[in-house]
Amino acid sequence: MTAHRTSADRPADSSAAADPPGEYTAWRQGRWEEVAGPNGKAKVVTNGKIVGRGMHTLPGVPGQWSTDEAGALTVTATAADGVRVDGETVAGTAAVPAGRPLEFPEGRVGFAGGGNGAYGLVVMDHAAVERSGLSGIDTYPYDPSWVFEGSYRAVPEGRRIEVGRLTTPRSTEAISAPVDLVVTIHGIEYVLAVLEDMPGQRLVVFTDETNGDGTPEIGRWLVLPLLEPGSTLPVDFNRATLSHHHLRPAVFTCPLSPPGNHLPMRVGAGERALIYDTTGTK
Repeated sequence: MTAHRTSADRPADSSAAADPPGEYTAWRQGRWEEVAGPNGKAKVVTNGKIVGRGMHTLPGVPGQWSTDEAGALTVTATAADGVRVDGETVAGTAAVPAGRPLEFPEGRVGFAGGGNGAYGLVVMDHAAVERSGLSGIDTYPYDPSWVFEGSYRAVPEGRRIEVGRLTTPRSTEAISAPVDLVVTIHGIEYVLAVLEDMPGQRLVVFTDETNGDGTPEIGRWLVLPLLEPGSTLPVDFNRATLSHHHLRPAVFTCPLSPPGNHLPMRVGAGERALIYDTTGTK
């Protein structure tokens, strides 16, 4: 499904929306896999952290989770809790090797990653997409006039920016912002802070004049590559995405747009909203 776009959503010198190139079509297919595929974000029901020796409990996840003296992950549960590690039911305290399969009641599965006393635990429900009726992502038509060349600009080493986070209630956090993205849009240069909320993932979280009138009020994302300051890179607003927060608000407490990351125009490109078909959903 695509959305109708008015002339106000196009840059001043935009041509009519063009047929998407093959690589963009392939990217859209990959994006849907990221959301609803075998390990799609829409299937994540818990995304928790276990750090240190204290006992941790996680919402919707049975058992108590901790680390031992060597920094390895452990779970303490009764047989009635239904926690299985590598196919074996846990009755007591068991080691949880990183990356090994975990099973929980109601068909939920999970895996843990990390080491040295700090781990992340992801639990998935493979029936969640079908149950919710999620069927697609509404986007603006592809428009090549929303593709620009940008560059990374160096910033002070170790820079962190205080950014709002979509927790309940809302909170703030100083997030790593290792570079700025510089992009010129029809003669005007914009400098946008690039966040690295997770190691290895660079994001520009931006807002524009479509927010609340065509796209979510909280803004959208551009996922960018890991390059050195001074590098040039394509800035394709056709690849602007919804944040993971829309899929699971309680699970993905994503960062909001940093101060200064507002574009004073209607960016009529990229994703607009999730599409749900509630016919026959439970």
